[in-house]
Amino acid sequence: MGRLIVTRLGLMIPTFVVMTAITFAVAHLAPGDPLQLSDDGQASVAAIDAARRELGLDRPLMSRYVTWLSRLVRLDLGSSVVDRAPVTGRIGEALPRTVLVSGLALLLSVLCSIALGAFLAAKQRSAAARFFSGALALASGVPSFWVAVLALLLLATPRGLELFPLQGLSSGPGAGVVDLAWHLVLPVFCLAWPTTALLTRFVREGVSTALEQDFVRAARARGLDERRVLLRHALPNAMVPVVTVIGLHLPHLVAGSVVIERVFGISGMGLLAF
Repeated sequence: MGRLIVTRLGLMIPTFVVMTAITFAVAHLAPGDPLQLSDDGQASVAAIDAARRELGLDRPLMSRYVTWLSRLVRLDLGSSVVDRAPVTGRIGEALPRTVLVSGLALLLSVLCSIALGAFLAAKQRSAAARFFSGALALASGVPSFWVAVLALLLLATPRGLELFPLQGLSSGPGAGVVDLAWHLVLPVFCLAWPTTALLTRFVREGVSTALEQDFVRAARARGLDERRVLLRHALPNAMVPVVTVIGLHLPHLVAGSVVIERVFGISGMGLLAF
């Protein structure tokens, strides 16, 4: 077992190198130049060349990657080419907002999917279960950015009910926790939308399979009511694959924050990446 763990940990190193190399190459080979001449033409070619040498953009791509990787392992990310602010400082400001929104969205998704998935599995033949199953199938095909724009139009602008704030996470300096929570409602809901639709299907399938197992029949034979059979026997056994799916879906949740933060004007990692 110990040898297997060491081997797996050792494989993380080449995986990390390959992933960072591909990401670095894609970013640097993409069209565009961060040091293009300004619109007013005041920046001279000499100044552009001097800035390119200062940033190391005149060196070969492999040399730049090695330098960047050596600084990355020391958590030295340099300065932004946009405003020359330290990148670690920009990330330090943006990361807590993304963690807050994404964490709440994941928590909301897990809670809703467990409750709804267990209900759909236990009441498969009911009209309510058929309705929610159809709604989930529809929800899984609706893009989250469309839901976000529609939510803003209907719930945050004069065209609709104007119940929630339109942008950001705060109404201004000195705003309290209630104000923050009010700003979080729409972005958290929109970010949790696709994840809830996906996880609910996994919970439903897992609970449905567990309800057909022998240990559930044995629990029923002992006289336990259906609610206790569902909550204490079927649901815990169905959660093992669901936890795996949650871990695999985390990157998609973070990727979705790019669009959601852009729509709602949240200065998090998504908007910073954009």
